[in-house]
Amino acid sequence: MLYMNTIKKLFYALLALPILLTGCDKNFDEINSSPNSTTQVPTPYIMTYSQRQLGSTLFDVWYSGRQSNLAAQHWCQRNYTSEDRYIFRQETTNGFSRNTYFILQNFQDIINLNTNADTKAAMTVYGDNAVQIATSKLMQIWTIELLAETFGDIPYTEALQIMEILQPKYDKQSTLFPKLVADAKTAVDALKTASNGWVQGDVMFGGDIDKWIKFGNSLRLRLVVRQSNVKSDWKTVAKAIIAEGVMESNDDNALIQYSGPGAPNEAPLFNGFIVSKRNDFTLTKQFVGLLRGENDTDKGFTNPFLGLEDPRFKIYIGATNYDVGRTMGVPYGMSDADTKQFVASNTAKVISLYRLPSPQIIQAGFWSVFLDYATVSFMISEVNDWDRGAFEDGLRASFEQWGVNAANDYDSATEYETLVENYIDGVLANFDAATTEGKKEIVLTQKYMHLFTQGFEAWSEYRRTGYPKSIVKPGEKTNGTITFVTANPTGTDIVPRLKYDSNEYTLNKANVEAAATSIGGDTYATKLWWAK
Repeated sequence: MLYMNTIKKLFYALLALPILLTGCDKNFDEINSSPNSTTQVPTPYIMTYSQRQLGSTLFDVWYSGRQSNLAAQHWCQRNYTSEDRYIFRQETTNGFSRNTYFILQNFQDIINLNTNADTKAAMTVYGDNAVQIATSKLMQIWTIELLAETFGDIPYTEALQIMEILQPKYDKQSTLFPKLVADAKTAVDALKTASNGWVQGDVMFGGDIDKWIKFGNSLRLRLVVRQSNVKSDWKTVAKAIIAEGVMESNDDNALIQYSGPGAPNEAPLFNGFIVSKRNDFTLTKQFVGLLRGENDTDKGFTNPFLGLEDPRFKIYIGATNYDVGRTMGVPYGMSDADTKQFVASNTAKVISLYRLPSPQIIQAGFWSVFLDYATVSFMISEVNDWDRGAFEDGLRASFEQWGVNAANDYDSATEYETLVENYIDGVLANFDAATTEGKKEIVLTQKYMHLFTQGFEAWSEYRRTGYPKSIVKPGEKTNGTITFVTANPTGTDIVPRLKYDSNEYTLNKANVEAAATSIGGDTYATKLWWAK
């Protein structure tokens, strides 16, 4: 966007400083180039910085903590609940939009350096030009999808050309999503004929071209599945993509694995909870009930896994909480006063993610996940009319990814195996006995349960499918007689989108106003094109 132009040179001046590069990649000392003696920042530096920055931007306690994770109702705030009730801080949204477009421009710079006749030959020391271009493009596509699913129409075809187009037009969602699918295929096809991956700098896949291909195809699959409500041929297209080769195990997961503590190697939630000493969030009552196999009598929700406690629950909240009985979530959508009273009245029972030793999700070495094998397996099940085998693959992959068998969470391997196998057997028995609609609910609800901390994806999936049914909607009871009352109207369902960056109304006024009109209004009540 327009204001990105003014800080571009400053960013590269800072990026060239060694202090910002410390710890980015253990092989960076092998790059035979000094950032202080060249006019171009080496592309591995840009890739590392941008991958990490994207992971930090999306999984922090601001966009993730106070927007997407709240919208998905995986967690809620335990003190000040304004954002739970859709009083979002516009400056948080502005920062998210600004930061993601800044990162998008970084990936574009890699593409430009590998296409410009004056620079592309020098870039081959870091890997094939085609590889650097294609992988950067896939990162852009992933990010653009996120932005489109947050706001609606967004700049894409005219974006990232800051020297030529200062006020980019917004692409309509109905043309944007098919274009993203096509652009991802172009990137994957380029990777299939490449031979030299990233030498340094790729902290997601370590330069493994095959994993990038699987990621690209899996991303294409997700983009197609997201259009299931608006494209009649989506299953045919999706099956063709699956046949080309998608993620096959957790080894293929697209994620940033942090190693901290200490910036830039510490996980963003660790920074938010531990470094900043904040204890603002806990799991919702609704999510806890889902995980514990309980019905929600306040809402009138019947749990498809009634009587089955999910072994991931202990991982999500931490063994320290679980073992002392801190297993109570906070009802979503209550006022500040009601929330504080609830927490104070149940101090010994309410989950405290701040309680040491920390749960996995706020440890320094946690991950930022862009797309994983479990999610891909659940999509394959859906594409194939709720296929049982793919569903079980996704369920087992989720357990493996979350490390349910970790020694610090279970007393013995026997306990782990018994809990996991009993749970999976119970889930599959329910699946086998279910109607087609029941199978759909089981698969999509398990997908939601797996996506804990990936709030943006869980939020998108709920908007696409209406699952899980445990989500409390405005006007429904959340705790006894207390109902979820939003401060900003969103219709009869949860918030469908966030408002555009308010700076756009000054810097790109005509185009953002046209986009607002196109989508039906820049409000918290406007449903997106692909949503149910």
